[in-house]
Amino acid sequence: MWISNTATAVMMVPIGLAIVLQIEEKFGPERTHKFTVGIMLAIAYACSVGGLTTLVGTPPNLSFVRIFEILFPEAPSIAFGQWLVMALPIGVLMLVISWLLITRVFYRVPDDVTIDSEVVKSERAALGRISYEEKAVMAVFVATAILWVFRVDLQLGFMSIPGWSRLLPEPGMIDDGTVAITMACVMFFIPTRNRTGGAHRIMGPDVIPRLPWNIVLLFGGGFALAAGFQQTGLAQIIGNQFEALASLPTFVMILLVCLFLTFLTELTSNLATAEMILPILAAIAVATQTNPLILMIPATLSASCAFMMPVATPPNAIVFGSGRINVGEMARVGIVLNLIGALVIASVVYTAGTIVFDIDPTVLPAWAESMATGVEG
Repeated sequence: MWISNTATAVMMVPIGLAIVLQIEEKFGPERTHKFTVGIMLAIAYACSVGGLTTLVGTPPNLSFVRIFEILFPEAPSIAFGQWLVMALPIGVLMLVISWLLITRVFYRVPDDVTIDSEVVKSERAALGRISYEEKAVMAVFVATAILWVFRVDLQLGFMSIPGWSRLLPEPGMIDDGTVAITMACVMFFIPTRNRTGGAHRIMGPDVIPRLPWNIVLLFGGGFALAAGFQQTGLAQIIGNQFEALASLPTFVMILLVCLFLTFLTELTSNLATAEMILPILAAIAVATQTNPLILMIPATLSASCAFMMPVATPPNAIVFGSGRINVGEMARVGIVLNLIGALVIASVVYTAGTIVFDIDPTVLPAWAESMATGVEG
């Protein structure tokens, strides 16, 4: 939820493999194969499901926020807390469903195949005590999450929680990116007690070359693509070809978008898919006189809910790279989760999402009309 799903998968796979090796040593690879597949799938699916619940959990969510700002500059901003309130129920439901499918339906482990709790305790003890530096990072991490969630007024339908940015002279100048940059800068000023390697601060200039600049360039390319779709009129031309969709019930339209994005992402990168499709969906919404959010939000969520193929999401690829699971074993559970995920996303967005984001699916907001008029001009 709070860090990239890719980074989470990279951290969790070695831990999962350590547990797998321990149980294989006791019962043998053949008897524990279902356990091995189950724990690998659990890591991949939990990372994907957890990532979609926050704006920073997976790249498509961040991409959606910026593309939405480019296409509809007059629209209200997408707040971190709003997204969390809407997406958290989806994450919880998908987590429970994934657990049931893995442990009770597809890869049920024999009752006598168990791991000694002492193994987990010994692995935990090997980590040692939490250091001062780890506590400092945790404090900054928690503070960042709180500042994100409560930056702007949090509308919960029946109540509203005032945001802290209202206390500032110019609250409009503060966004989620401002919080992220500020808290990252704080790390450069916190002194460290462990001076190994000559470091005097928790973060130093040496972290800059290690940043994933290729992802930054990929994001930038997607934003340029979105702007090009809008300014050339291509998005509007494509959107006009789908005017017939206006006759469909809103829920059916959302469900079709979810299914389309979910299975399209199985063949391509979820970030690239989202950046390519979101401008087109925005134009379709304008052409059908529908609120763009009612199509763009479920599409973004569905881009992270592809569970069949290794190429679909980074967590899938990382788990597949462990060599402990093959494509067939992943696809067997994944196709069922894909179908269930599309239905869950469509249902939650159509019910809770419309309340949290104050969406009337049948009305094109005034801020969305600028997309059409901009193209016509």
